[in-house]
Amino acid sequence: MVEARVGRSDVAGVPDEVLDELAQSLAEKIDILLDRLTDRALTAPAAGSAAWQSEWAHRDSTKGRAQQARRVRVRAILADKAGIATHQVPPNPTTVGQMTPATRPRTKRKLIDDAQLSMF
Repeated sequence: MVEARVGRSDVAGVPDEVLDELAQSLAEKIDILLDRLTDRALTAPAAGSAAWQSEWAHRDSTKGRAQQARRVRVRAILADKAGIATHQVPPNPTTVGQMTPATRPRTKRKLIDDAQLSMF
């Protein structure tokens, strides 16, 4: 006898596509909030201010890379304390100059519902 495999959403009565899109939205919002709280913890200057522009202009310097490494470490510690799994790994001090921005795979969002009728 062949047993049908039941997904989590089948039990909840919600399509996987809906849950995937909502989970992606939640992950993006958590990421934004984590960045804001990291800025607060580091007392980062307000975006667009003269101090912020100065830091941005010097981000490729030794001091700028050290600040970014510290930011990544603080962000990871904050996420860990909150019980949030992140895809970033705290940088190794010997590879700080080789850091690249972390990216999260994005899912393609379906903009048009095929079942929806067009008005025009």
